[in-house]
Amino acid sequence: KITNYADRLLDGLEGLDWPAGTLTAQQQWIGKSIGSSIDFAVEGDEKITVFTTRPDTLMGVTYVTLAPEHPLVEKVTTDERKEEVFEYVETTKSRSDLDRTSSKEKTGVFTGGYA
Repeated sequence: KITNYADRLLDGLEGLDWPAGTLTAQQQWIGKSIGSSIDFAVEGDEKITVFTTRPDTLMGVTYVTLAPEHPLVEKVTTDERKEEVFEYVETTKSRSDLDRTSSKEKTGVFTGGYA
């Protein structure tokens, strides 16, 4: 993944005799973000680790979203919500990655779990 090599790629731009606009475009394409990883505790010994570039906004967090295929989905889903969550996960699995990421409409279901 490109994020694994962001520092190396950014360092490689130093000293290049390229137009400023091209260098800026390359830096934005590399997309290195500086921020913090934050752990949210969930029931049991589990935790959800999230990355944010704005840790100062954490006091305003109202929900945490997990990808349908995330292993914690099954663990944090309550018995009352299992059927709806299972249906959502199965429906989402049938969609391509392109379809899932290109859709402007965000979808999801409540697992019944809290962080």
